[in-house]
Amino acid sequence: MIENVTSSSTFKRAENKTRVLRRFLKKFLNDWSFELASMIAFNLMIALLPIAIILFGILGLILNDRPQIQQDLKDNVIQLFPSDNTTQVAIKQVVDLAFNKLSKDAGVILVIGILFAMISSSRLFVSIDKTLTIIYRLHERSFLRQYLMAIALLLAFIIIFILMLVAGSVPSALMNTVRGDAARFGLFIAGILMSLSISFGLFQMIYRLTPNKKMSLKKTWCGALIAAIILELFIILFPLYVRKFMSQIGFAVILIIFFYYFAIILIFGAQINSYFFENNFALNDTLGTSVSQIYQEHHDENITNSSFNENNNQQDLSNNNEHNQMNNVRCINKLWPFKRRYSIEPLSQSNNST
Repeated sequence: MIENVTSSSTFKRAENKTRVLRRFLKKFLNDWSFELASMIAFNLMIALLPIAIILFGILGLILNDRPQIQQDLKDNVIQLFPSDNTTQVAIKQVVDLAFNKLSKDAGVILVIGILFAMISSSRLFVSIDKTLTIIYRLHERSFLRQYLMAIALLLAFIIIFILMLVAGSVPSALMNTVRGDAARFGLFIAGILMSLSISFGLFQMIYRLTPNKKMSLKKTWCGALIAAIILELFIILFPLYVRKFMSQIGFAVILIIFFYYFAIILIFGAQINSYFFENNFALNDTLGTSVSQIYQEHHDENITNSSFNENNNQQDLSNNNEHNQMNNVRCINKLWPFKRRYSIEPLSQSNNST
């Protein structure tokens, strides 16, 4: 029965039409994409508070005497996340914790705190760099270059995040002054398009600057656009998902799940760019098995080379012994010309004759 189905013309046509998709999914799965997404999500969770300290520390230095503007920025940060109560309560706790910490510090202490927060939160972009190294089949950066890149991307991310805050506050501020359903709907669409553009810029920055190779816009725009669209849909639908399935669990678990899906979207866009634009095809097996096979091949090759070198060394040693014996015989014949000439024959032959 199964053979009849697989040998049918309809099955073969479907197989041919889905070959590209199946190969892409094979690369996505064999590259450990879900496992790498877990790593990024964990680092994003750990880096959340340091990034908040950096962001509000910089804004606090700039807006030191404007508490109302600081409060508006706090509200805009909370509104950037999905609108379910649990997620926003969790983000509000993190934001309040960052503000309370910064309110106790001042001057040099604040600057030192920001520097330490930059170092600790840079691990997020180091994990993204390691992930894209696997996806794009690249060599890793050195330790110093990797951390310098991570800190530079962190600063760029903070700048983009501030732009997101400004962009998010404009439609909501205009919504209170505009009358009419059509105008409000237009502002709503404008806010979505603005948020989509900023998300596209965020993914574009990661895909172009993080990989350890020169990337062009024509090889990164598609994955960045698809990832931005999926992220916007995810932000809209995630509150419904939380209310239906996760209303009773803690905010930390919800944040981890949110960051995990965000990391999957990030990796999905990178896989699109790698497969369709960089022609990086799937591994024959999963990442762990492929590494094991490569190690075994090199291990067997090293054993073969070692035995070959050992045989060569033994042969060279034998040749050196024979050469030394011949030199000794010549010296004896020169020193004692009236004596019987010694035979110049290899040591092995003389031993055999005896």
